[in-house]
Amino acid sequence: MRLTNTMFLGTTTDKYYIDNCSISIVNYTKPVSEDWHSHEDIHLSLILQGGNLESRKNKDVQVTPGKIISYHQGEKHRNRFTEFPSKNLNLEFNNDFFTQNELSVTSPNLTGTKQIEHYLSLVKIYQELHINDLYTNDSILLSLKSLFTNNNISKYQPNWVPTLKEIIEDRWDEFIPLDELALNLNVHPVTISKYFKKYYNCSLGDYMRKIKVQKAIDLLLHTKMPITEIAYACGFSDNSHMTRIFKLYVGFIPKEIRLV
Repeated sequence: MRLTNTMFLGTTTDKYYIDNCSISIVNYTKPVSEDWHSHEDIHLSLILQGGNLESRKNKDVQVTPGKIISYHQGEKHRNRFTEFPSKNLNLEFNNDFFTQNELSVTSPNLTGTKQIEHYLSLVKIYQELHINDLYTNDSILLSLKSLFTNNNISKYQPNWVPTLKEIIEDRWDEFIPLDELALNLNVHPVTISKYFKKYYNCSLGDYMRKIKVQKAIDLLLHTKMPITEIAYACGFSDNSHMTRIFKLYVGFIPKEIRLV
């Protein structure tokens, strides 16, 4: 089954068109077809709620809230065991989008720090859909372009770099002193500070903040925890600290994330 632009197996509640990109909010509240299917355009989904077991070729992946999925044009896949309710933010890009914006026709890089960068960009798009004012079009287009911008991150990485990433992601809700990281990695602190940006295109502090923001957004969208409790749970010093960081990386305050 080949799905044409803005055609989905779930129920579409909102649509937005900008520069040859279609943006849709799709809800799943009852069983739908679990057959193999594909999309006619490059397709990108942010799972906002629920999830499913996604299959393509010989690979099965459990999809959960916060996960970003991308498909090439015509790439076959299927989704089973959907959790109800589920909600996706779906983006579809035809070839003219890339030509018009002088971008390469390719799926976005969803590894390393790029996954977090794209997550924040998609959350911004989701928020802008609900604001829908005179500035929304430009704001969304900027976020869309960022999904396909190559920041030339170095492909070579010494052994300590992925190990550092694992430590940070395992202890994302802590403040880990640079000296402690250096001791665990047997690397000089200056080396970490100097070269982390080369390998991940952001400073170590930026990366740690972005992980906390991502975790906080998940809690804001999918729990009823008070915002102050979320701030402490995600390693912010207090609510005002989390608000400042949200404004910096997302462009919205935590309360606004929860309103949609």
